[in-house]
This record gives sequence, C-alpha cells and structure tokens, in this order.
Amino acid sequence: MNEEKRGDVLTEKALNAYSQIVDPRLRELTAGLIRHLHAFVKETKLTDHEFEIAWTLMAEMAKFTGDERNEYLLLCDVLAVSELIDAVNHQRPPSAVEYALVGPFYRANAPQRKRGESIVSTDTEGERVRITGRVYDLTTNVPIGGAVLDVWQAATNGFYENQDPKQPDYNLRGRFQTENDGTFELVALLPTPYPVPVDGPVGELLRLAKRQPNRPAHIHFIVSAPNYETLITQVFRGGDPIIDEDPVFSADRNLIGEFHKDNGEFSLQYDFQLKRGVSTLPKAPIP
Repeated sequence: MNEEKRGDVLTEKALNAYSQIVDPRLRELTAGLIRHLHAFVKETKLTDHEFEIAWTLMAEMAKFTGDERNEYLLLCDVLAVSELIDAVNHQRPPSAVEYALVGPFYRANAPQRKRGESIVSTDTEGERVRITGRVYDLTTNVPIGGAVLDVWQAATNGFYENQDPKQPDYNLRGRFQTENDGTFELVALLPTPYPVPVDGPVGELLRLAKRQPNRPAHIHFIVSAPNYETLITQVFRGGDPIIDEDPVFSADRNLIGEFHKDNGEFSLQYDFQLKRGVSTLPKAPIP
C-alpha cells in the first residue's frame, strides 16, 4: 500500500472510530478536527522530529497556563483564530461597534461600581479619562436601561492587576450599569500600549516571525443586557501608531475612540449598540 493510500485509510479509520458520538454537534466538530489535522500532516509531510517539537511545545505551553494566564488562548489570539471566531459568529453592520476578542486577561466577578466612579486606584500612575456614552438597540435605536458594562484594562507599566502583585486586587476593573436612558459614565486610565506576554512559547513565535509584541492602547468592554446578544469589544486610542500592527489582529478602524483633552482633562464619548438575541457571558480565563 503506498503512502498516500495508507494515509487516507488511517483518516477514514479515525473518522469511523468517532462516528458513534451521540451529540451531533460534538460529532461534527470531532470529525472536522480529524479531517483538518490529518490534511495538515499530509500537506506539510510533518516529520517525526517536527511532531516531537509540536507536542513538546504543548507541554511547554501548559507550564505558562494557570489562574493568572492562558498561553493556549494567547496562541489563538496571535494566530488570528480568536478574532476569526468573532468574525464568523458576530457579523454587524459597518455603522455598529464590532466584536473583538475577549483576550486572556478577562477576570470574572469584577466589582460593581456606581455611575461616574473610577476603576483606577489612587496610587496607579498615569492620566485619567472620563468615559461617557449610551447603550441602545441596534435596530430601533431605543436606549437600553440596566445594561451592564464590564470594563478592564492594563496599567501604564504594561501589566493587568493579576500579573502585578503591586496593584490592588481588581484594580482597573469594574462593572457599571446604564441608566433608564441608556447612558453610562465612568473614569478609567488613559490607555497606553503594552506588550503581550513574551516570556513563553508565544513570545518565541512572535520573535521568529519578526512581529512586534505591543498591543495598541485600548480598553476592554463587555456590554450585556437581558434578551440581547452580548457585545465583547475593545476601544482603541485614536492616533496610536501601531493600530495596524496589533499582534492579536483586533485593532480595527471602527473601534477607535477619540480621546479629547480639554482644560488638562481627557474625555471619551463612545456608544455601544446591542442586537436582539441570547444574553451569554464568555468564560473568564482568570477566575
């Protein structure tokens, strides 16, 4: 039996071995995974040594994955897989704020804060920005009262609070609720660029690809409300020179916010549109 024929036989055997999975969607996903993995091996003619490197890489990535970091999710981010999933599942008109990946540093159970409060501890370095806006129905433009905005960002030193023992617990994180007219207000840190973690396998991949590791300045938002599809997005700072070099492919021109400075204070006005659907929240990589 020649090499190509034997490979095809192995693929069919593997597909048949998992054809009895009862759940139809799980069966479909498993079969698709088998087909594409087998096709990759055949197309690239993966060698024994390269296969060893691959599973060694998986083991090395596990060392960098835990409650404070998820190297597997970071890999999906820098390969544009995370952003592709958003593009496939959440198509929105050009006039609406787009989806953007949740990222590996979203943390569950951020503190509920009052309108106008700050998510920034008093000892956190950097300038503040007052953010105001409105959440409304994408189709009818009707304001959505009681919507929740889950906000988080990195400090000016490039670290999220879970990465930095010097920051207070849940610093630069908070949840805010819209008023009946859909409006919200909060104070955040003026965002600055920061690098994705480069001390693990993903960092080595970026170096090999000669890709710069810094994410453009941004703030993360998850906007949710009952009977509406949850919006996961990021707001980028206009004028950032690395907007087009985002290592995780999230930065997009319709996600740019104009941060204005008047009388020495920064402000941002930014609206979010939700469309009718099922309200769900993403699994937080960080407990």
